[in-house]
Amino acid sequence: MSIATLDGALGDSQRVLVDSSAIIALHTSTDRVHALAEHLFSRIQDSDDSLVGYYSVVSAAEVLVRPIRSGPNDYAYMHAFLRSFPNLHELPVDFEVALQAANLRAAHNLRTPDAMIVASGLLAGVESIATGDESWGRRLQPMFPGFTWLYLPSHV
Repeated sequence: MSIATLDGALGDSQRVLVDSSAIIALHTSTDRVHALAEHLFSRIQDSDDSLVGYYSVVSAAEVLVRPIRSGPNDYAYMHAFLRSFPNLHELPVDFEVALQAANLRAAHNLRTPDAMIVASGLLAGVESIATGDESWGRRLQPMFPGFTWLYLPSHV
């Protein structure tokens, strides 16, 4: 996927869910989609762009593991990123998210963390979901045809 293809796929979307893999790609310069992640997050950060980003607290748990293991500086950096990156908002997990996730898991056999992340975005009204997991769009597109599934094939 190129930057032009990413922008074209986003179209008029104003709300995008960024999966753990997109956040990790942004912070991993050797990731093959690092440039795409940088572009996506630069659009989210730009106050003149209508695109706003969201992430599930499940993604926060996933992306904080390596920085916690690496030490206080890496942890402080990622914590600050998640808490203060402009126009990027956390989505909590509550009973409604759990119920939607259970439905997704039952109908499409998504892993529980993935189902929780997708459910968070669906209930928040996002129009696009950026993920490194190609199966999300393949499995869920028929059920949610109005969503744009942005597959960012992230591999270091």
